[in-house]
Amino acid sequence: MDMRNFKLLLRELEDRGIGKSWLAGGAVRDLMLEREPADADVVCGERSAGEVAAKTGGAVVGKPPFCTVSTRISGFPVEISLLTGPSIEKDLERRDFTVNAMAMDAEGAIVDPFGGAADIRRRVLRLVPSPILPYDADPVRVVRLLRFACTLGFAVAPETESVTKRFISARGAELAGVPGERYGKEFMKGFAARPRLFLGLLEDFSLLPAVLPEIEAMRGVEQPFAFHPEGDVLKHTFRVLEEAEKTIGKRPEKRDIVLALAALLHDAGKPRAAGIHPKYGYACFFGHEKVGEGIALGLMNGWAVPGKIASQTAALVRHHMIPGGDFAKRTGVKLIRKLGPELSDKLFDLALCDAAGSMGDGKKILAARALFDEVRDNLFRAEGVRRERLLNGGDVMDILNIPPGRAVGKILEELDIAVGTGELRGRDEAVRWLRNRREAAGLRL
Repeated sequence: MDMRNFKLLLRELEDRGIGKSWLAGGAVRDLMLEREPADADVVCGERSAGEVAAKTGGAVVGKPPFCTVSTRISGFPVEISLLTGPSIEKDLERRDFTVNAMAMDAEGAIVDPFGGAADIRRRVLRLVPSPILPYDADPVRVVRLLRFACTLGFAVAPETESVTKRFISARGAELAGVPGERYGKEFMKGFAARPRLFLGLLEDFSLLPAVLPEIEAMRGVEQPFAFHPEGDVLKHTFRVLEEAEKTIGKRPEKRDIVLALAALLHDAGKPRAAGIHPKYGYACFFGHEKVGEGIALGLMNGWAVPGKIASQTAALVRHHMIPGGDFAKRTGVKLIRKLGPELSDKLFDLALCDAAGSMGDGKKILAARALFDEVRDNLFRAEGVRRERLLNGGDVMDILNIPPGRAVGKILEELDIAVGTGELRGRDEAVRWLRNRREAAGLRL
């Protein structure tokens, strides 16, 4: 929708009996940036949210005095709030940043009491100069500031940076007590836009302890220099995230939040798993990938991240050591059956980023990826478009005349390996292979 459409939207509200209304906040900012707003934040002069809901066919969300009416006008999502204070200017005063403190009426007239339009032209983020510090009204706005810096590509005004850092220093305990879900909404938007920059801003503004204590815990956790000359786990994580952003940048049409999150969290288990190697005496982190999987799931569940993103990220964290280990075709078959082809590709991407973050060349991982590609090609060539096993569990039980149990799963795994290595290429060959196994293996089944 362009500005003309939003004027029509406001007029539609008037036609439905809603009094004076203004488009406000981010939608006005986006229009000035020549971006299409994802939704519309409207402020109206009505006194009753219930009446607004009745006139617009919407639903009241929240409780007075800050409730809103959620509805759709001409198919577009709209959030309508009631005017607070005697004027639209006073209403805008309670917003966070000047670029979000503008409004537009049905005639297209812009209300801009704090110079938001000028700040958009200067591409700068500045706090609204109101009697109450915007952060006092909602501490999560300190993270919103950094989110907008990433999503808009704006700089933070020096005075706003100073005020923000003082607030964070003084209110650290309060910031640490904010529910994770509230941080999660802001984090995911900023991180998806520019992962490395967003994490760096959280670090620069001393927000890691409050927003990402799991990452802050990496600070000072030393690693053996022979394997990690780049430094402690936190420094390594920054480097891996930088490499992941380069990889994601090669596919700009598909922003890969899963790879970025996995890069951020792949070593989250190291602080808890840290120990001394019993044989060589240097720092080691046995089982850190399993610990990290639990940390990743807990963090993203607390952030209310969509389930698919959370489960895929956790799976990459759990298995990120596999491509750099003793990789064989058998390993590739197990991997593709467990993760599927697309997530397995991301796993190799993550492993290469991990190697680069450790100042390694990744040759071992590239060799493993070549083996994996061969296995994948063999499996998919044999299974065809339907992507189904040549034989399923029922086939195995019928041909071998055995009951359900672990033996069936073991045989299916061996069948997968035979297909993945190119030994078998079709169902008939698989049936013969299984019958020969029955005759040759006997009691081993």
